[in-house]
Amino acid sequence: MIQTSTIYINEILKAIDNRFTPKYFFVLRKLNSLERRPDITMKKLGDITEYIISGSYIPKYSKKGTPYLRVGNIKAVELNLNSEDLVYINERETEIPEKIKVKQDDIIIGRTAVLGISSLVNDLSEDFIISQHLTRFRPMNIPIGYLVAFLNSRLFKEQMEIASYGITRVELTHAQLREVKIPILKKSQMEEISNLISSADKAHIEAINKINQSKQIFEKEIEINYQNIPDKNTYSIKADDLTDFLTPKFYYPKYLNTLKQLKRKFNTVKLGEIADIKRGDEVGSENYKRYIEKKDSDVPFIRTSDLVNYEIDNYPDYYIDEEIYKELNQDLKPNDILVTKDGKIGLTAMSTSEDKCILASGIARIRPVKEVDPFYLFLVLSTKIGLYQALQRVVIASTIPHLRPERLAEIEIPLINSSKQKEISNLVKQAFQLKSEKKKLIRKAISMVENLLK
Repeated sequence: MIQTSTIYINEILKAIDNRFTPKYFFVLRKLNSLERRPDITMKKLGDITEYIISGSYIPKYSKKGTPYLRVGNIKAVELNLNSEDLVYINERETEIPEKIKVKQDDIIIGRTAVLGISSLVNDLSEDFIISQHLTRFRPMNIPIGYLVAFLNSRLFKEQMEIASYGITRVELTHAQLREVKIPILKKSQMEEISNLISSADKAHIEAINKINQSKQIFEKEIEINYQNIPDKNTYSIKADDLTDFLTPKFYYPKYLNTLKQLKRKFNTVKLGEIADIKRGDEVGSENYKRYIEKKDSDVPFIRTSDLVNYEIDNYPDYYIDEEIYKELNQDLKPNDILVTKDGKIGLTAMSTSEDKCILASGIARIRPVKEVDPFYLFLVLSTKIGLYQALQRVVIASTIPHLRPERLAEIEIPLINSSKQKEISNLVKQAFQLKSEKKKLIRKAISMVENLLK
């Protein structure tokens, strides 16, 4: 769709940097139109925040310590706390200023790469450290949930499109962030939106806690002390122990010995014997649309980076025309298990009734067909038992790690005590019911913001 507009010289001269960018003036006029509405007051972000503080560059990471948040951890409303995407700082070795640690009810925004989305700090992430590419702030006299919802809306994304320009990348300064326009709605409207976000956040925390609880039950049941299984940088294999899979990682002692311990204690069944496994599809980058470009009918396109906190990202990077979705007919159903098979291997998620999307080829869809409950199967694949076996079978295709579906099918699933399986399944099922409700609440909140600002 082509839009046309007349821009006058006096408008250009009033612009903060005399820029001549058509997109800038489209957004500016939209903001001016909102400012003329009697039910809306426009304020600058800098006027409604207690503080705006950016993080610091810390070059030395550790295997354990305080999580260090980077741009990849910023997602719509919630932080991405995938263990594979977190790095840590040892505060015994590196002194960390208190100001670059996030506090509960802070909002975090990226200053580069992820402009246009923001995350809320809660019990799961308090006192984490932020990198130099992130900024934290806290609102004054405005419901925090409303501000989070707005900072993930179309109008905010459009403001970020015009906020800043760099030579090689877009970067947002504190001065520009303070100038961002925030529509102040009626108090009752903002509180209603804020309550939706608050309820979603509580559901999110409870869901993650239930999954962690189910992991603890599983680990206690299998009784494998991973730390007592030594890492070996060099090792040898007898010829009789070789299989048709001739990669060193397949014979890595920690992986092999973990599985041996497991099989001595439990009967196991191969994943391919109890589940149907299919990979996603590629649609071509020429078909990608961003959130501010998409139509209401467009469908989320889910890549490996869009599996976050054991679920499909509510607001992924790209969307695809619904006609392509219908042509591919991937038939994704609630409670299907998803596993990344390219790039970051072994990330897991489960689909809910709220997920209508296209899966990229880097994701395998696993659907149990007999014997094992999907929630228990998801949990096993989300532990080191599943991850180690996935990593064993990785090959490098050109430069990218790759796990073929037929190798994924070889992963062995332990059949622990049936009552424990049921206990784990019930917890995981409850977690994904909470996640489904949370997705619905967040979408409702952001849709309300966008509808009120039309």
